[in-house]
Amino acid sequence: MMPAIPISALGPELMLLAGGCVVLMLGQAARAGWRGLSPWVALIALTGAIGLVWVRPTEMLVGSGLAYGSLAVFVRISALELGILFTLINWSQAREGERGEYLSMMLFSLVGLLLVGPADNLLLLFMALELVSIPTYIMVVLGRTRAVAAEAGTKYFYLGALSAAIMAYGFALLYGVSGSASLPATALAVREALAQPGTLAYGLAVTGLVLSIGGLLFKIAAVPLHFYIADVYQGAASPVAGLLGFVPKLAGLIAIFKLVLMTGQWQGAGNAVFWLLWVVAVASMCVGNVLALRQANIKRMLGYSGIAHAGYMLVGMLAGPLAGPADETGSVGILGNGTASVLYYVVVYGIANLGAFAVLGLLRVRDQACETLRDVAGLLRRQPGLALILALTMFTLMGLPPTPGFWGKLGLFSSALAAAQGTVVPGQQTWLIVLVIIGVLNSAVAAAYYLRVIAAVLLYENERPAHAMPREAQHIGALICGFLLLVFALWPNGLMSSSVVATNELVDQIPPEEMIGVTDQPGGESVPEEFVVGSAGSPRVLQRDGG
Repeated sequence: MMPAIPISALGPELMLLAGGCVVLMLGQAARAGWRGLSPWVALIALTGAIGLVWVRPTEMLVGSGLAYGSLAVFVRISALELGILFTLINWSQAREGERGEYLSMMLFSLVGLLLVGPADNLLLLFMALELVSIPTYIMVVLGRTRAVAAEAGTKYFYLGALSAAIMAYGFALLYGVSGSASLPATALAVREALAQPGTLAYGLAVTGLVLSIGGLLFKIAAVPLHFYIADVYQGAASPVAGLLGFVPKLAGLIAIFKLVLMTGQWQGAGNAVFWLLWVVAVASMCVGNVLALRQANIKRMLGYSGIAHAGYMLVGMLAGPLAGPADETGSVGILGNGTASVLYYVVVYGIANLGAFAVLGLLRVRDQACETLRDVAGLLRRQPGLALILALTMFTLMGLPPTPGFWGKLGLFSSALAAAQGTVVPGQQTWLIVLVIIGVLNSAVAAAYYLRVIAAVLLYENERPAHAMPREAQHIGALICGFLLLVFALWPNGLMSSSVVATNELVDQIPPEEMIGVTDQPGGESVPEEFVVGSAGSPRVLQRDGG
């Protein structure tokens, strides 16, 4: 059995959990003054959690179904720092009587995200993913009285339940292959099964992986579990839609990392997972961009564009962390590291998406929410600061040089080309190049609808001008989003380096070639009970007895 992990290692998660409980209770207080403390307590909890991350050493800690390493640290820092932005932008979102419930759900969802990063057990991974999603079902409809919001919440909930069922069934099949819920033990058993085509274990492993990844496509809003996203973005409040563009997406991508690592895909093994991700990436890019072209509602347009961005991220997922050549230190730069490019891109996308929705949430046209291209027309003359932030977010999502969106797409596509150059699997080289070409063409198509928003904001006029709500915290949040985009555009190396460091853990977990496909010794003798998997710098011990 794996040792118990020190309770101090869970400090940031416990801090957020306690903060969420306090915020929830404050929301039920009789005095308005107590209820007004809810956003402040949420902000203090997030700040305190960041402090705990920085003061605790970052050595590898494994136990109790958790593995705290470089990837978990990256997830913690990015989630908590963006959590502060979520708090500022959602400061006055819910009505006073519901603000406690609203902010507590946000904190609980972030707790789930913080647990997805270190999850080293199938059961814990599933529970963490659902902890990410279930609070967001409530946030979508909380404080919303329109029928469109109720419809959006219903679609979101039922599709989420369907995806959870698909994912749980896939996890159950993977457990059946390995006989253990431990991810390292399951990875070893799955690689062994995939090395034996035509066997029952092979069929169970492939089916389990396809169903598990298929269920996770809901989290990242990729085809075919994308149907909810435009209605949910339109029905939910703008700040909530901004949160949905980052928290579930990052959780889903981290979980897919862990599953693809099981397959040997990043070591050059050809299997069904490559074709699954390839088809989903192409379909997501094409469907998302084509549907976004037809939208006059900016929230629906950003929803459909989120599908396309999920497709771009899957390009880097296929490339993997070892696509390009390593330097003298053994590290692969972001242009050859697909997983690092994915981490960089999802953070940049989350900030840009949140900034766009923050601006829309601040604007009103005749006391109605600002959602369409007509509503934002002429914004530059009346609200120049918000207009420039909105334009910057659109340029970033479009990937215009030198915005951080450009650096992210450059990393994704370059790593895929590097993977195509280095692959030894017949046919994959051609299809990876085709995937990059499709991605570049889709990026050009996407520029059309992003430029429509920019033109409306900067060039056109409107007889019904939008005005900004006097919400200081939300203004500060939108301003910070714009500032971060400028920082990452001019100095992208900081976030890039952090992304590369975070993926070192994935590289360490890729087993040596001689360990893949080894089960029983000749003559029917069992292999030893312990296996050491990973690089020499960070060995991991796998236990056959389900540790």
